[in-house]
Amino acid sequence: MAAAREQVRAAIRASIEQDGIGHGRLLGIADTSAKPSRYNIVIPLTGGRALAFNTVTSALAVWSDIDVQNYERLQREDVNIRSPELRDFVAAGYLVPRDMDEVADQEERYNNVRFDPARLTMTVAPTMACNFGCDYCFQGADKPSTMMSQEVQDAFVAYLDQKLEGRKHLHIAWYGGEPLLGLKVIESLSARIIALCNAKKVGYSGFIVTNGYALNKDVAQRLWACGVTSCQITLDGAAEYHDKRRALLSGRGTYDRILTNIQGWINEVPIMVSTRVNIDERNLDGVLGLLEDLAARGLGRRKNFGVYMAPVEAITEVCHGCSNVAMTKRSYAKLEVLLYRRAFELGLTGLPKPPAYLGNCQAIRPGGILLLPTGDLHKCWDTVHDAKHRVGTIFEPDLIPESPRFKAWIDWSPFKNNTCRNCRILPNCAGACAHKFVNPTVTLGEAGALPCPSWKFNIVERLILRAEKMGVITSADIIPGAGETSADIVGRNHTFESVAAYAATN
Repeated sequence: MAAAREQVRAAIRASIEQDGIGHGRLLGIADTSAKPSRYNIVIPLTGGRALAFNTVTSALAVWSDIDVQNYERLQREDVNIRSPELRDFVAAGYLVPRDMDEVADQEERYNNVRFDPARLTMTVAPTMACNFGCDYCFQGADKPSTMMSQEVQDAFVAYLDQKLEGRKHLHIAWYGGEPLLGLKVIESLSARIIALCNAKKVGYSGFIVTNGYALNKDVAQRLWACGVTSCQITLDGAAEYHDKRRALLSGRGTYDRILTNIQGWINEVPIMVSTRVNIDERNLDGVLGLLEDLAARGLGRRKNFGVYMAPVEAITEVCHGCSNVAMTKRSYAKLEVLLYRRAFELGLTGLPKPPAYLGNCQAIRPGGILLLPTGDLHKCWDTVHDAKHRVGTIFEPDLIPESPRFKAWIDWSPFKNNTCRNCRILPNCAGACAHKFVNPTVTLGEAGALPCPSWKFNIVERLILRAEKMGVITSADIIPGAGETSADIVGRNHTFESVAAYAATN
């Protein structure tokens, strides 16, 4: 066990040096006293030890009883930050200079990432038509069948020609509806986009959100040729659950066809498949069966196949009907840990690691736009069904920055509300979903309207799972009652009142 702990410490040091996290620079500062970082999560273990995680650096370590005593000593007295016994604490970010404003430091880091001019992320929907009839779809059932015209494609390429100046990388997400209904548009636009990137020496990558029904081997190869390196496909439980929720418009099931497609090319086409499982009260009992089936089909322990879970939410007005089957945040978070544990054991996912700036999505970045087949431009995937949320048109791109709706997205920041500012997982979450703040009147229910992600409700349980599977602790090390996430550990959650307060003042 001691050797395993030392390996973890060595890994922490290596990751800090490799990732340039920034706390290593503290080792060279002038003499000053130290204080515990406000972004530490410390989980007591038996024998006076602790499992500690820092949400800025992602350092995870088992502290000995002496480590815990040294850490607690800082609560009572000033200790020089360059003291030899504190070196690992400082390098991992557990300790910072006493005069450091960590919230201001986080805001600077966050803004540097969010407003990085080198990277450009955009979404393109060749069509909003769909061949599925999912009852919880946030775009509603009445989807237009318009296919993107050549005129819109030409205008977008001209727009990109200007926007790519000075960039280092462009990422395009192909979206819908079901974007594979517009495969020819994807191919023609991709060829032009890639040629433009090559001419300007800009890196390019593509991603597609697809239901997978048409994603056979031929289509996968064509997408790979278009620069698509990853895709998201949804499977909502084992066949009997999935086929009730994600059927064709005719009512016919789709589960077997989707998996047959994936199995037909997963060994030959290196596109990364991220399998999303939407969960509500109706299918929660069917997810374990899905995981077992995926493993039985030989999809476990592959570099280009993984699974993740997501709660169904009444995120728009047209899907308010699903609010009565959405799980509460706490009940979903509890289930999620059990599912990830099993998914990891089956080789369908990696060990849970909190994200960095989860809420830093395309919608809140100045260059991020979503192009609809009509030429309308939006910021967020969750608004595409409603024209009143558009921020402009591809035919008048110079007017986009003047749109009040565009400004609302750019003005939003998790640092503008006290709930986020005072949260220990702010470096991981970063406000999670700006849509719930910017458009609070269109969401419904706890799951749909409140932005705190499941990490806010199960980070302790996920960290314990990670440490257990790494072999640095066992279940016997957990103190009864100490292995559960609480507000004392992570901070207060957002409420309907806190979200409404943000909307009222912004």
